[in-house]
Amino acid sequence: MNKIITIVIVMFLVLLNSQSGFSQKKIEGVVYSSHDGEALGDVKVYVDDNTSKHVCISKEDGSFDFEYYGSKDPLLTFRRIGYLSKSILWKSEPSPFKVVMEENLPNSEEIIVNGTLKEGDDMLSSFYITSNLNSIDELISKTSGMTIVKRGNFASEPVIRGMNSDRINITINGMKIQSACTDKMDPVTSYAETDNLKSISISRGSFDADHCGNMQSGIDLKLKDAETFERTDFSGSFSAGYLSVSQGNNLEGSFDLNTPAFGSAVNFAYRSSGDYKTGNGEVVPYSGFNKINFSNTNILDVGKNSSIKADILYDYAWDIGYPALTMDVKDAEALITGLEFESFDVSSFIRELDARIYYNKVTHIMDDSQRDNRIKMDMPGWTQTLGAYLISTLDAGGTELNAKADFSLVNAKAEMTMYVPGSIPMYMLTWPDVDKTDGTLSLGTTKQLLSKLSLSVNGWGGFVNTSIDNEIGMGELMIFYPDFTGKDSRFVGGVSAGFRYFPSDDISAGINYSFNKRSHTISEQYAFYIFNRLDSYDYVGDPYLKNETVNQFELNVLANTGKLRLETSAFGYFFSDYILGEVNESLSAMTEGSRGVKIYQNIPSAKLLGFEQTADYQISSKFRAINNIQYTYGIDNLGEYLPQIPPLMGSLSIRFSEQDFLVQAETVWAAAQRNVNEIYGESQSPSFVVFNLRGSLKLFEALSVDAGVENIFDMLYYEHLDWQQIPRPGRNLYVSLKTGF
Repeated sequence: MNKIITIVIVMFLVLLNSQSGFSQKKIEGVVYSSHDGEALGDVKVYVDDNTSKHVCISKEDGSFDFEYYGSKDPLLTFRRIGYLSKSILWKSEPSPFKVVMEENLPNSEEIIVNGTLKEGDDMLSSFYITSNLNSIDELISKTSGMTIVKRGNFASEPVIRGMNSDRINITINGMKIQSACTDKMDPVTSYAETDNLKSISISRGSFDADHCGNMQSGIDLKLKDAETFERTDFSGSFSAGYLSVSQGNNLEGSFDLNTPAFGSAVNFAYRSSGDYKTGNGEVVPYSGFNKINFSNTNILDVGKNSSIKADILYDYAWDIGYPALTMDVKDAEALITGLEFESFDVSSFIRELDARIYYNKVTHIMDDSQRDNRIKMDMPGWTQTLGAYLISTLDAGGTELNAKADFSLVNAKAEMTMYVPGSIPMYMLTWPDVDKTDGTLSLGTTKQLLSKLSLSVNGWGGFVNTSIDNEIGMGELMIFYPDFTGKDSRFVGGVSAGFRYFPSDDISAGINYSFNKRSHTISEQYAFYIFNRLDSYDYVGDPYLKNETVNQFELNVLANTGKLRLETSAFGYFFSDYILGEVNESLSAMTEGSRGVKIYQNIPSAKLLGFEQTADYQISSKFRAINNIQYTYGIDNLGEYLPQIPPLMGSLSIRFSEQDFLVQAETVWAAAQRNVNEIYGESQSPSFVVFNLRGSLKLFEALSVDAGVENIFDMLYYEHLDWQQIPRPGRNLYVSLKTGF
């Protein structure tokens, strides 16, 4: 009998001990749509790896609650038809806590740059953010369908599915910015830093006029928001990093002030880099740079549902080397400002209103004072942009309409002075003081046709006027176009439509179509002997160019079982009046070493075909893997390959993570590119495979360290879009420390 009592007591103690780590928690919250702020019902909530059975469903007012029993912080997954699934690591959040879900828009992706990424808020984004040293170029190049053109180690040009910046609308907080460099050495992405960004939104097609403007794709850099808190709070962070391959140094800091009615966020960054080394240990000359960046965002609540926001961003870089070019950059400077009014529930008809006015100014000064060139040149450029937009979400009898009015006025001027030994300096305007006025209206809606079928329809249209009032600039253009009056007006516009079918909670499929007539770039219409180092031709614009049009088709399938998220897209772009430069044998070159002159012209047609696939697999509670693969094929009307098209390429990342520690192994690869166009300076490029290893450790509550090795095996390689086949950096050891208060 005593033995039985003893066994029972022991079993009771064992059971009690096994349950001592478990606790009961009531988790409650509200789910909202990121698009219009409306509460979302019918959202299924799953806990940890159990994706076969949900624990609750949100009500019509978006609220949910359930009891959780467990010893660790639960990973909550929220899923709803028409929205991207959302995973959040719940850590005694304030009750009820707010969950915001993104609509499942076609061919779009958002990289969340700042946030608690490594804690599960956005696992896909966390694979992009691998250290505090990540540049915007690195984040973009890791995104499906994206590549970059490198001319050096600074300010790479984004490329979406083989389309360069001529066909991409790049904005900051929705504000249009005209780059000031005629050689594309200052893309808009170069004037921000990851530390002052909230997210990067990428649209791979013209299905969303709000993001793409009058171009065929879009990138919007969203500055980190200032916030208001119920209690006054002041916080900040500092980080410092070092890169061995270039003797690079990064310093960043941020401060946030939050009060019940006012919030302010200040960020600053300093980056410097020496000449980097390649995989064989050789130093790449003229590849260093220096840069400072400052941003300040402010918010003032002026009512229960209204606020005023003010932004300022200043960026200055100097002594920037470009090894693939014959010139470097002495100074690159941008001042970007904006004032915004935002209001919700304005009336029964206007559910959301967002109005912004903005101004920005860019200065870019190229010179070759550090080069051993026989003929020296100075090439400064200046742009100014004044703009405004009004975005509203309207309720038209139960149908939600998204409307936008956008206006901008741009002035662009670029000069070139050539110092020929023994002769007087030769001066010309490469951008002839162009004024460009752009006004557009867009309207779109998404309608649930059936319980499992939705329809999205968008349309936009507007005008683009350009004029030249500069006497010298007009004189240059009249050499080629004697009847040109100096003024040009165009209508641009487009429509799109798409169906999305949701056969189950786990699977959705969509088919989308868009027609788009884009506006010209300033160079395409008004360039005057701008030298292109890639093909060694001088380029001249044509003010009479037809507007390029494109019909885009897209098929997208998304499967999400909880553990596995698999997304596949197949696309086709069918261009008419495609714009590129063609050789004019009757003209003589201006630049020393130039092979001749090309004039921008329309060719009858061209097409881009390809696919992308992203697989995100939760192997276990501690292991996760993401694989990307993409391919683009481009030809013109004669069957010739389009220039600067990336080959088949991809990446694979595997991550092991604990509460305060993670390690990630990566491989990045590309197949050989044999489909090249030699007329445009291309040559075939070989395949490559590069391996990286990264880690992150939270040492204390306010101190973390990121470290890693990039290009572990010190491979000598370059990517197909890299100009002049300049090799990428060799083995790089980096370390970064971050602390906060």
